[in-house]
Amino acid sequence: MRHINTSSDSEVILNIFAHELQQCASLKLTKDEIFQAVSKVHHRCRGGYAVVAMIVGVGILAFRDPFGIAHSFMVKKKPL
Repeated sequence: MRHINTSSDSEVILNIFAHELQQCASLKLTKDEIFQAVSKVHHRCRGGYAVVAMIVGVGILAFRDPFGIAHSFMVKKKPL
């Protein structure tokens, strides 16, 4: 059981993702398990959202709602 600390929709979505990841993940997390967890988030959450999360020991994950309602951006800084 997870405890929600705020009324932020971002925290709710990330907790749903963490729950789904915990349900389908093995000891060694695979990309298929991550995609499966994201797919389950899409089934459980409605509306527009964009998520960027860091999974310790794996890397950075970014996804948005399946209809592309929420915008997501990637910024690359030019060297000085």
